[in-house]
Amino acid sequence: MVNERESLFRRLSAACGGHDGAVAGEPLPGGAPLAPEGDRVALFEKTFTAAGGILLRAPVEKTLSDLGETLRAEGVTALFFPEDDAASREIAEALVPFGPFNLTTAEEVREGSTSVTAGFRTAEAGIAETGTIVETSAGGKTLLPGLLADVHVSIVPVTSVVGRMEEALSILAAGTPRNISFLTGPSKTADIEQTLTVGAHGPKKAIALLLG
Repeated sequence: MVNERESLFRRLSAACGGHDGAVAGEPLPGGAPLAPEGDRVALFEKTFTAAGGILLRAPVEKTLSDLGETLRAEGVTALFFPEDDAASREIAEALVPFGPFNLTTAEEVREGSTSVTAGFRTAEAGIAETGTIVETSAGGKTLLPGLLADVHVSIVPVTSVVGRMEEALSILAAGTPRNISFLTGPSKTADIEQTLTVGAHGPKKAIALLLG
């Protein structure tokens, strides 16, 4: 009999399976083949954490436990996600008992929620050379989880990880979306007296869940 955790993992795999990212070994529109998936993913893990991000990649039950602990440590009490993002919905709903956390909406957060929030979103791509998450408005998807949340959680299918920025742009070139976000670690600025401030213009924490 399939238990709840195994069922969750299967649903997450199915939700990420329809992703339009590149597949290892297939040529890009520009003609150059991608680096082997293992090399790209290993480099992405290294560069994403070097940029200040937290990367989780483990069996789903441990990943949920670790993510819940991380969010509690940041004081998060509310989770939100795009309504049409199946993988984000599955993970956020499965996390509720690990908090406990409440589910909210991007609209409520935009209107001025007083809760500490975590915004979930499935990424279109991860760029290995810089540890960058790519999220777009393709298909009418919202970018608010990566803009408004105190903590941003990106779901990154391993098949969506590419080597370089050019590869990510090539994948998007066929139908360039109106808005594209390139997110490299938590929001930072040192504009005021050269003092580093984290979370000034966006999330204070950036977390990537590598799935697949």
